[in-house]
Amino acid sequence: MNPASSFFRFTLGFLTFISVSFIVTLAVNTYEVSQNSEKQISAAIQAMLEYKK
Repeated sequence: MNPASSFFRFTLGFLTFISVSFIVTLAVNTYEVSQNSEKQISAAIQAMLEYKK
């Protein structure tokens, strides 16, 4: 394998790894934000219902 081909394969693998890591991080962050928002909404609704009593 010549050096140019080896470097190209390394670069392609490295960029693929970085891209997959970024996508996983983004997906986990989006999931976490949606979970927190659901908890905040339910807590706000519960607080409003308790305030009416």
